Amino acid sequence: MRNKLFRRADILLVFACLLLAAVFFLQSFLSPSDGMAVIEQNGIEVGRYALSQIQKEEILQLPGEIDVQILLEPGAASFLSSDCPDQICVRTGKLTKPGEAAVCLPARVSLRIVSSQGETNGYDGITG
Repeated sequence: MRNKLFRRADILLVFACLLLAAVFFLQSFLSPSDGMAVIEQNGIEVGRYALSQIQKEEILQLPGEIDVQILLEPGAASFLSSDCPDQICVRTGKLTKPGEAAVCLPARVSLRIVSSQGETNGYDGITG
């Protein structure tokens, strides 16, 4: 009698687990964002926009020594353009989920997504 490494039930169990993991993974990317885009310039909050309530694209112009344009669109926010030399803020791309952030250091402008339920308690984690 040959001893099989995997039985049919083992393969079905592994397949079911992989399928369930794929469903949760896709759901996290396809679910609409419930975040708020928070824009700060020179450490002062300039605006707070609910991403789920934005219906059409809107461009915000932030004048300063370095001009910055921020694009707000349904479910996402991003740096559209900046006069800074390195363009890292623009290349960061679209921010859609709470916790994501982009910063233009030369212009001292930050864009971050926070949960629409409000800020957290200020702690990243608690041990002990």
